[in-house]
Amino acid sequence: MTRPDARSFDVLLAGYFGFSNLGDELLAEAAVDNLTIMGVSRERMAILTNNIDYTASRLGIKAFSRWNPASVLGALGTSRTLIFPGGGIFQDASSARSSVYYWSLIRTASMKRVPTGALAQSVGPLRGMLAKKLASDALSVCKYVSVRDSASVDVLSSMNLRCYVTPDPVLGFELPQTVSRETALVNMRPGCDGVYVIPVVKAANSMSASGMKITYVAMSGEDASFMRKLRDSGEIPDGGISEPKNAEDFSGIARKAAVAAGMRLHFGELSMLCGLDVLLSPYDPKVRSFAAEWNIGLLTESENNENFDIMRLLTNSRFGDKKKLTEVRSRIAADFKKALGRLLGEDDGFEKTRRT
Repeated sequence: MTRPDARSFDVLLAGYFGFSNLGDELLAEAAVDNLTIMGVSRERMAILTNNIDYTASRLGIKAFSRWNPASVLGALGTSRTLIFPGGGIFQDASSARSSVYYWSLIRTASMKRVPTGALAQSVGPLRGMLAKKLASDALSVCKYVSVRDSASVDVLSSMNLRCYVTPDPVLGFELPQTVSRETALVNMRPGCDGVYVIPVVKAANSMSASGMKITYVAMSGEDASFMRKLRDSGEIPDGGISEPKNAEDFSGIARKAAVAAGMRLHFGELSMLCGLDVLLSPYDPKVRSFAAEWNIGLLTESENNENFDIMRLLTNSRFGDKKKLTEVRSRIAADFKKALGRLLGEDDGFEKTRRT
């Protein structure tokens, strides 16, 4: 069997990979799983990462340094496509550096005639003019764009850009359900307006007062440091801090949990997949959109009053739509198939690009 061209890889994956952020690492894993099911072998996949050894070992594919220009150029020169398989690559919540990096990567791919697809993205916030211009320019040259929330559709519409809407790829994971109801999982992240942290603090204190054991779940190292500081200062109840490295780790932590209250999107998604009752603080539009679609309760400023009732909120946040999850997994697979087919010039997908 030969290939239509001499390039070593069918797909080069890119995103915020190799930084020990569980949500982003799961996006990379989901991409590899979906591409494998489509018939793309791991030998024909590559990825740009901050940690070459860790990423290559974890995913079983070739890894290149995202920071080394020669390495990036070499990876692009040996791949048929460039795919961003989820996340939020264009935003300037902290600075415009993320937008600059990904704009330069997409523009370099364009110059090297490597078609680019951005899948299941959250676009924004884009507060500054530079970030807006970079996002608009980069996404305009992508041959396929899909987003995971309605807020991102609005952002792209304001740029006169069209997109598909697809679920976040992490929702494609199938995880064991909780087996007991002894603990509450809590997640908080730094770098947000305190108005989004305070309701989670209040929820943790309320659940602890009701007799629940608290387990803090860090989706990244900065989460762990932030929650440890709050715990050690007595602002939140005593409890162990867990740092899951993969979906299996998370499900192991969740097996004895009844409820989850937190901030990060993928904390909410994984908790829901494990069968927990979930409450989320909507620090970002993507979290609010996810909560609205899946009937997840929101922890908001209104919970800062004397009548805060965590049990009432949890009662109103019970997810049980297994049929919807099955449909979502089909939509995720279809998004990957459509994207790769579009990038390779074969709308029916990867198989038609093969030659025997």
